[in-house]
Amino acid sequence: MRRLAQLLILIVLAVLLIPIFLPNQIDAIAEKEFDVPAGIIFEDFNNLNEFSKWEPWTSTDSLAEKEFYSPYRGKGAGYKWVSSNNSGEITILKSEANQLIEYKMDGYNLGEKSKMKVEFSPVSKSKTLVKWSISSEKLDYFSRYYTYFTSEKLNDKLEEGLMTLENSLKTASLTPEQAQSLQPEVITKESFEGLKLLVVQNTASLDEDEIKTATEESFGLIYSYLIDFIKVSPNELNNPITYFEFIDIARKETKFFCGYPLTESIKPGEGMQLFSIPASEALVCIHKGDYSTLSSTLSKMNEYAKLNKLKLGNPFWEEYLNDPETVKNKSELLTKIYIPIKD
Repeated sequence: MRRLAQLLILIVLAVLLIPIFLPNQIDAIAEKEFDVPAGIIFEDFNNLNEFSKWEPWTSTDSLAEKEFYSPYRGKGAGYKWVSSNNSGEITILKSEANQLIEYKMDGYNLGEKSKMKVEFSPVSKSKTLVKWSISSEKLDYFSRYYTYFTSEKLNDKLEEGLMTLENSLKTASLTPEQAQSLQPEVITKESFEGLKLLVVQNTASLDEDEIKTATEESFGLIYSYLIDFIKVSPNELNNPITYFEFIDIARKETKFFCGYPLTESIKPGEGMQLFSIPASEALVCIHKGDYSTLSSTLSKMNEYAKLNKLKLGNPFWEEYLNDPETVKNKSELLTKIYIPIKD
């Protein structure tokens, strides 16, 4: 009996003293280099809806209940989840585009007050180093037991998340926010939301000068109609677009539509019509340089599709991101090319 009492005393003393030797703060970190620009990967952390699709805590738990607080991205965004054996909530405290995001964390078996931080460091135009870390404030004395054993593999958890994100980036389409950060010559997929245009229809030979003349005349006609007749402010016009319905190499002709996206219903002027580009997943790339060299980027996009076993549609369209009349050097012209991907 005396030995049992001594043993119990030793156990109690151990329980009381062991926390002295356990960490009183959580610090976990994982780093990974991604083959995408900072602006693209930034949104996978800044947009909590996208974050929830790959994060390592609930992305594979189909029974987890998830709730998002408005706004769903950027400072103030919130994300809460509950599963059968755990729960957590994060709120974005600070968001610096393509550089840094800081979060407040509740739950996750990490103590009452924890913080998460993600830092984005461009390695090149198409590569980004991501540093993902989680830390806690000083833990209560006896809380160190529970938190120590549940967080000892937190580094592995973060690394697991980064691996999942890397695989996701290979197949996922870009969000509209990610698409805005696309760098020239980078080929990727994007969720195109569809557009309604006011256009002029053209049929021409494959002669470059003939297509250029028809395009300029079409844009000039529609621009004048919208500005002078409809009284649309020039600042309200979106980038002009040329949609190539087909290019017939054998007959050496093409059919294409040139126009401006509409934000409201407008009655077409003489020689004009309304035209819709349906929503789809599209292969996209920003061509940098003279319009005469656009075919080289189209060829690269088709080669990319073959390597990645993507079936592309026949039509494609070009969005002109800057004005050739104000760009002094043609090498600085930017044209975004879209090719729809077939299911």
